[in-house]
Amino acid sequence: MSVSKPHQEMLPLGEEFEMQQIFLNLRLPDGREIPSNAGFDGEEFTSRRFRDWAVRHLDVEPMGPDLWLTSTGLSISTVELVTRYMDRIPASALRSSKGKVDAQILSFLGENEVHIIETQRLLTLEDTESGDFRRSSSRSHSVRKVETFARDLTRRLAEALAENSRTSQELDRTYPRRVLQAHTESPSEERIRERYSEQNELRKALSAISLLDENVGRIDIPPKMQDWQRNALWTYLEDTEKKLSTFNDILAKVSLLQEIVNTRFLYKNLQIDRRKGLHLVSDEGAELGLSMLSSGEQHELVLLYDLLFNVQPGALVLIDEPEISLHVSWQKRFIEDLQRIARLVQFRTIVATHSPQIAGKWISRMVSLGPGVAD
Repeated sequence: MSVSKPHQEMLPLGEEFEMQQIFLNLRLPDGREIPSNAGFDGEEFTSRRFRDWAVRHLDVEPMGPDLWLTSTGLSISTVELVTRYMDRIPASALRSSKGKVDAQILSFLGENEVHIIETQRLLTLEDTESGDFRRSSSRSHSVRKVETFARDLTRRLAEALAENSRTSQELDRTYPRRVLQAHTESPSEERIRERYSEQNELRKALSAISLLDENVGRIDIPPKMQDWQRNALWTYLEDTEKKLSTFNDILAKVSLLQEIVNTRFLYKNLQIDRRKGLHLVSDEGAELGLSMLSSGEQHELVLLYDLLFNVQPGALVLIDEPEISLHVSWQKRFIEDLQRIARLVQFRTIVATHSPQIAGKWISRMVSLGPGVAD
């Protein structure tokens, strides 16, 4: 089931607001299409009653007659608000002026998470007292999104450490009992050394992003082991694997972020630290502020971080003009990078672009949009 041929019209309702009229066709797996249209009452959505309700229940803030700010700093239109929170908005707030949305379309929209990456992605507004993202507060000021994401990564690293600590405490508590239990298998010395070596490599990777001291947990394996030593070491290695696995998700995302970014940026490297989150170091070893990144570098970093850490698995990601401020060589690699991230996070994506370099060898998958263009 997919939505096809979407477009929208602006219907005038006076100087303060224009009603959004959306038209959708839902194509079913058997090829049939369900035409549908819906209008949203502008007067209703500009009323104080609805605005107060939305602020309380949807965690959004009104920024204008047809603009809202989500708690994550994303600006969305009234139509996007209605689509995103359709299942939570009272029926009394929705009035069809020119037909109604078919139930199958509503079901489709409700079952599919959509993540939008807009063109204006470098700045957000932050409340100087609470740290919450708000546009309507007089205490708000502009903050670079890279700085916001650096703090967000600090929080994620702290959460990963807390989860690792909980897992470690539980395993350590039961270790004596389990090590005394008889093993159904007697692992070979070769397998023990191999598994231990694999875990040391993982420790190095975690140490590089300051989540672990690679020397913590290191042991000296005797050149010749007795049965009880092999059994005790095998239990220890099984526990260690479970402990380290709590870092798998964030390590995979951070590693891919660093790999892509550090092949793009010149004379500097992106590094990860649990106290600073994202930070930069020059080739000479000098610390660089995130504000020193060029517009293109910030666009690249913000877009990649958003895709890796803010998109839910299974979501449909809509990316608007990823080529903004990007060097032509970066544009040529964009889709390949996007595919790698999509495989890791597990999402689908639609890209809107004016750049033939973005399309590249995938130009056969492009659909032209515009007045007079055939479907």
